[in-house]
Amino acid sequence: MKKRLILLLTMTALAGLAALGCSKKNIDTAKVREAFQSLTGEAKQNLDEGLAAIDQSNYVAAVKPLNKVAFLAKLNKDQRLLLMDTIATTEAKAAKQK
Repeated sequence: MKKRLILLLTMTALAGLAALGCSKKNIDTAKVREAFQSLTGEAKQNLDEGLAAIDQSNYVAAVKPLNKVAFLAKLNKDQRLLLMDTIATTEAKAAKQK
């Protein structure tokens, strides 16, 4: 549990730092869905919820479910990097929406 919390905090911090350089990127939700086809259960529901919010340009609502995916799912290196980039871009766009 402690390791997951540290991982989540680290990923959030990295996502925040990456947001500075990624704020103008568009989010390819189809690419994200394809990369995470193996997800099941709560992680899959959170991913779908977050990506649906992105598709509707509701970036504020997308941040929390995507962070939950980072916490709940076992990810390989490529998935982790894609998710971190997606979260960073989403957070940057959410900051502009507030």
